Amino acid sequence: MEDCALERTVAGVINSAFGCAGQRCMALSCCVVEESIADKFVAELKNQIKSVNCGPAWDKNTRLGPITYEKHYKEVLADIQKGIDEGAELVVDGRNPKVPEGYENGYFIGATVFDHVTEDMTIGRDEIFGPVLCIKRCKDFDEGLAIMNASPYANGSVIYTQSGYYARQFARYTDGGQVGINVGIPVPVGFVPFSGHKQSFFGDLHCLGKDAYRFFTESKSVTQHWFDEEEKKAKEVDTWDGLL
Repeated sequence: MEDCALERTVAGVINSAFGCAGQRCMALSCCVVEESIADKFVAELKNQIKSVNCGPAWDKNTRLGPITYEKHYKEVLADIQKGIDEGAELVVDGRNPKVPEGYENGYFIGATVFDHVTEDMTIGRDEIFGPVLCIKRCKDFDEGLAIMNASPYANGSVIYTQSGYYARQFARYTDGGQVGINVGIPVPVGFVPFSGHKQSFFGDLHCLGKDAYRFFTESKSVTQHWFDEEEKKAKEVDTWDGLL
């Protein structure tokens, strides 16, 4: 939202999009930004990304590790090229990033950002599952929510705002199963259900929380009735025997 705390919002977006090199189920792949602040948002994003360095995951100074294996590394590079070919604006190019000496042959892709992404673009519809963030622009809250809810995926959704009204509206009407209000990765603790929706959910129950107990619990009903001395002598039983 245009009323967000811009610098802190961008920091949250970077963590959500590029943590684990974008290879986690809750990774942020698309960010919908109001047109009124979009240019400032992109400028701040580019500025903060300068500190997102690539390197080995075990180095505490590393903020962005490698892609997990070669095949996916090539797929992410192909998706970046496809975004360029389809007309998205590549504002941060993470290809051929600077890496520490000795890791030049690793599957590293730096933080990558596309602006002016639309629904008719492949990167605007499909999840890349890598350190690539797509920015879609909207005119206001309602249009932004509609863009988000048009996605076939709904694992999680987040809004950055200082408005309690829009926070409540978003929490109520977003399709996302895990909702964050100024929280980029809304997966707080294990007893809260991990609850994606739409194509981000399979089966009958979610994992974690009460659904997890239900999943691992065998349900059983036991109906009991004890005869008094008179009923012990009965020779007829009602058709609905067992009902109270």
